[in-house]
Amino acid sequence: MSHVSSHRAHATDHSVRRYAERLLGLDAEGLDDPAALARAHAQGIDCEAVRRHLASLGGVILAAGMRSGVVVVPADRISLRVKDGRVVTIVTAPVRRPTRHLRRAA
Repeated sequence: MSHVSSHRAHATDHSVRRYAERLLGLDAEGLDDPAALARAHAQGIDCEAVRRHLASLGGVILAAGMRSGVVVVPADRISLRVKDGRVVTIVTAPVRRPTRHLRRAA
């Protein structure tokens, strides 16, 4: 999961929310981003770990010189939208089995 980079990108609340929805199985339809993140937290999703992961991936993208666009990360099976050096959303279709490594231990 970890990508080593001295660069870090800002991962927006929206990107964290979309990651939780599309890769971790969060159902937050009809909620705004803060409410969706609160629901994710209540369901055991480690939103700060997701944010760090996205910031790290975004940092790799920034280190490669890309400031805006869609980037596919094959190792993570996700596509990120980067705008002005920030990870703004995840454009990956939802997966059937949630990724467990970003959920807090019970």
